[in-house]
Amino acid sequence: MGRPLLNPFGMDRIQGPIGLFNVSEMPRFIADSSAAPWQGAFFTDLVAAEHGVVDHGHQRFCFQRTLVPFRFRKAGAPHHAWSTELPGLRLWAPGDEQRFEWSGGGARQFLFVQPGHVETLLEKPWRTLRQGAPLLLGPSAEALMDAMRMDILENSPAGAVAGDLLVAALLSHVRPREGAPAVAAGGLPPAARRRVLECIEARLDTPLTLAELAQEAGVSVRHFSRAFSATTGMPPHQYILRQRVERARVLVSQGVPLAAVAQQVGFSDQSQLSRTFRRFTGRSPTAFRSQRHTVAPSSMS
Repeated sequence: MGRPLLNPFGMDRIQGPIGLFNVSEMPRFIADSSAAPWQGAFFTDLVAAEHGVVDHGHQRFCFQRTLVPFRFRKAGAPHHAWSTELPGLRLWAPGDEQRFEWSGGGARQFLFVQPGHVETLLEKPWRTLRQGAPLLLGPSAEALMDAMRMDILENSPAGAVAGDLLVAALLSHVRPREGAPAVAAGGLPPAARRRVLECIEARLDTPLTLAELAQEAGVSVRHFSRAFSATTGMPPHQYILRQRVERARVLVSQGVPLAAVAQQVGFSDQSQLSRTFRRFTGRSPTAFRSQRHTVAPSSMS
């Protein structure tokens, strides 16, 4: 059955995730978003069993990425009627059914998103997203799945905001194209910009979601990311990481213990602080402290 996972929608720890993988042979889970502060979505990177049967009606949106080919035969089909599933990313909508036998395991990725969360991000009924099942998505959408995996492996250093943005970006690949809203083109008004930046500064040490930032700005979640990027020149999660590292520079230069620095700037532990600090500054916190550099915010690349 695999190792215990935290149900992504608020239930107790279970052996599973039950309800997301209704298969005869459970996969081996490599990485998942159980511990990530994502909103209404659950990602997992896994290796499928070599053979099994799936009998599943989807209750959530399911982005299914196949990384290696495998053979499958639909339920009720003749014994010789095998087909090959090629690598790619497909979207299944609530109500779609998968009933087949497969042969050949291999690496796969799944993202499950609650229909209500989809409606929050799109500001319209989730059924407008449905364009036939399964919908095949392109390489740029697959790159977002890789980014989700990397965020999880790095223990989500930007908090919930990064996951929220990646899910929203993936949904943008399948919703009907629309013109960019005026608020996104012009960026955030000065008062909204001030409120958002002050909120980020005040909460660098605590979890922060995309929905909370959008509320501070007085715009919808769907419009906020573009407007913020137009205002600051970077997406919200990158801005938050930069500000966390900038505050860490100050604390490190003041001699604060690294474990305490990590806690005060919102990183999960000293290891996550060190990795992120090095990525932004090119040096570890210890090397930065030993070289006794003065704090120079404008020097950070």
